[in-house]
Amino acid sequence: DMEAQAMEELMAEGVKKSDLAIERFADMRYLGQEHTVKVTLPSEKITEKALPDINDRFHTLHEQTYTFRLDTPVELVNYHITIMGRVKKPEFKELDPREAKLEEARKATRRVNFDELGFHEADIYERDSLPVGKPLRGPAVIEEPASTTVVFPDQQLTRDQYGILHIETVE
Repeated sequence: DMEAQAMEELMAEGVKKSDLAIERFADMRYLGQEHTVKVTLPSEKITEKALPDINDRFHTLHEQTYTFRLDTPVELVNYHITIMGRVKKPEFKELDPREAKLEEARKATRRVNFDELGFHEADIYERDSLPVGKPLRGPAVIEEPASTTVVFPDQQLTRDQYGILHIETVE
């Protein structure tokens, strides 16, 4: 079944079975009606004994949502399952705050269009080479393999001890 397969996939990625959280829902409606409500289902196997409680939840939620309840059969339209695996929070490693210089990170200079601020000669920097805690005044372009960060002429960029880039407007 799909639930077991999803659990196996998460466990194959190193998530312990005890760290799995499963939520089950059903989109339910009155027979012949168009609109559904999402009803929480029990986490254990659904048996005949659980059906009255599920139906009661449906009637209550339907009345809260649509202001009425009917005395007609109820149908299950969609079944949803969400399986989440709790993982360790990532640890951010602090960068070496060595005395790197901006000049060492500069790769080139090129003419860049900054929209309403017009064209400017901008220094091009390699992100991994930027020094920690040293402000860099725009116009500039910060390059890395997966993205490019643009620093407008009226902005300043600082790389923090975790490598996160902070941009602020300066006068």
